[in-house]
Amino acid sequence: MSTDTATPVLIAGGGPAAIAVLLAASRIGELPRLLDEGLVLVEQGPHIGSGMLGRYVINSDSAAETFVDAITDNPVPELARLTHHPLVEMIRNHRRLPLPLRVVADFLDIVGQVLTTLITAHPASRILTGWQLKSLHQNVDGRWRGYLISSDGTHTQHIIANKIVLAMGAHQPEQRLHDEMVGEAPLLPRHAGRVMQSDDLLSPDGITRLRAMTAGQDNPRIAIIGGASSALSVARVIMRDMADRIMPGNLTLLHKSRLKLFYRTAEEAVSDGYTEFHADDICPVSQFVYRFGGLRYDSRDLAMQLMGIAGAPPEPRLCDVQITDDNHAEAQAIIDNADAIIACFGYRPRRITIIDAHDHPIALSADAADGCLTGPECGILNAAGQEIPGLFGLGLASGFRPTGAMGGEASFRGQVNSLWLWQTAIGEKILHHLLPPETPLLVPTPRLRAPVLEPARGHLHP
Repeated sequence: MSTDTATPVLIAGGGPAAIAVLLAASRIGELPRLLDEGLVLVEQGPHIGSGMLGRYVINSDSAAETFVDAITDNPVPELARLTHHPLVEMIRNHRRLPLPLRVVADFLDIVGQVLTTLITAHPASRILTGWQLKSLHQNVDGRWRGYLISSDGTHTQHIIANKIVLAMGAHQPEQRLHDEMVGEAPLLPRHAGRVMQSDDLLSPDGITRLRAMTAGQDNPRIAIIGGASSALSVARVIMRDMADRIMPGNLTLLHKSRLKLFYRTAEEAVSDGYTEFHADDICPVSQFVYRFGGLRYDSRDLAMQLMGIAGAPPEPRLCDVQITDDNHAEAQAIIDNADAIIACFGYRPRRITIIDAHDHPIALSADAADGCLTGPECGILNAAGQEIPGLFGLGLASGFRPTGAMGGEASFRGQVNSLWLWQTAIGEKILHHLLPPETPLLVPTPRLRAPVLEPARGHLHP
């Protein structure tokens, strides 16, 4: 059975990125107008809020206090009242300390409950849980027809929308293990049966699966491929949860780029003996060293041990090898001799079929190995790098790169996966496109904090 409805705005996804748009609107007093215009939020799970965040067995690499910024002094009374919730008070008391991601997830689920109540009580807006957006088809009038299917696969419906926000999360496609060269060859099919991806390792049963993979070895040799936060997180989890089986030198971190450390000031970095940065590595807005590209918190602590910074004690169980043009054979030997290989290649955005008004599939920039899903205005990019009218995106692996007032070091070439920025500047960019232009958005100057960065997910995700 299929039904057709129309709405000005369709938001696909109900996780941290999707509700960030609503929180951004609430912060600047525009949530009532957004709901008045009319929106439909589609989420395949039973509720909105944390998405998959709570499944990761690691800490955030952002300060606890940044997570509750969006509800502090919020103009929406129902959200502002959350500041008195016991969980929020606990988070605020942690100040600049990190939080377990399961605690962050619990907080986002509470926020999701409040937003659900606000949306379902509004006559012009609604939430569809238990539904998934499968494809988009452009109408000749420029609007978009979204094809939805229920989670149990028994029902379908179409929603026609003027504008679409894609916030459907990201994944780690296996194909990348076949395509990306590590040392002298890709990991698959050469090492089939010995490879896990970081997303799997950092899940609740990840260590159980790794133990099973290395069951035949008393002292297994494990290679971790990657140098971002997720790779360091993987190393910490393995040393924490398999301490009985990891002998000195048997865990190796292989990475192409050198490890970079976040510091709040250049002076603090130099006083610790860390001098591997230049003027282009300092954010002109915050003065942070490697604001977006630097490792933080738990990952940073481990990197400091590997680098011998600030007198950090060495970690004998973990070896650090940077892959260069001169040591491919050494890197390949480490991989070939490993009993298990953990690939930390990052994430790719979840893809749906998008059809233009002439019934032709639209290729996206994100389809390329190094392509971004979105451009500087958060519009979805086609294969030619042009924004597709009416389509916007944000979230993990969307590829957003900050400019101008958002700050960031000039040397940064990656993508930012920052919950704090999704709830502030990035969310506000999208709102400028979603709301009618008659009244300018009343955007306050946000209080500067270190953004919530990945597992690359500076990253929120693992």
